[in-house]
Amino acid sequence: MKDLKLPILVTKEMDIRDGHHTFQARKELGLPIYYIVLDSNDAYDMALLNSNRSQWNMDDYLNFYCTYQRKDYLLLRSKVREYNMPIIEAVGILLDRIGLDVNITADYKEGNFKIPAGGIARFDRIASELKYINDIVYDSKRMKRGFIRAYMVADKCPKWDFNRFKAAMKSKGAKLLGSQTTEDYISQFQNIYNAGLVASKKIKLARFYEDKEFEEQPSVH
Repeated sequence: MKDLKLPILVTKEMDIRDGHHTFQARKELGLPIYYIVLDSNDAYDMALLNSNRSQWNMDDYLNFYCTYQRKDYLLLRSKVREYNMPIIEAVGILLDRIGLDVNITADYKEGNFKIPAGGIARFDRIASELKYINDIVYDSKRMKRGFIRAYMVADKCPKWDFNRFKAAMKSKGAKLLGSQTTEDYISQFQNIYNAGLVASKKIKLARFYEDKEFEEQPSVH
């Protein structure tokens, strides 16, 4: 069984406020004890945390760590709000990962989420390109997950050129309207991009996605 390294919550005086059972179990097994030092000792805050943490979603963890002024979480929240983007996809762009594995999710929940060097610049570039496309095609300001993930795949494709896609969008952008899944968007991105190009200039985005070549490619555009 994988050790999720769940932290306990302690005050500045190192009194345990949440995680007594975790502490005792890890102590008996001789495992390291991971902990988060809370800035607040307020009884109401602690009671609320203890009663609700098992049902928390990504937004709840984000708001919690922002309350305690964790810099990387504050930056993440500002980007999510600026671009009206789902948290999971925003984290993926910042980390240059399509989809979050169990280790990344555990780090996020434990308060260990860190934005790597270049993460903000990459996020702003990709998010601005996504916003340009989204504003042309959709009335909704909320970006769809399949749309975001498909674009992250496209951005990793060595032959992808946003300026080329941007130009093709002017006459072919409506093709995206019926798309729902990541696969749908991948297919339409390819169709729009390749319209009017000679064979040597076309991209094989669907094959790039199906063969999972994007897992080996960093964002380079």
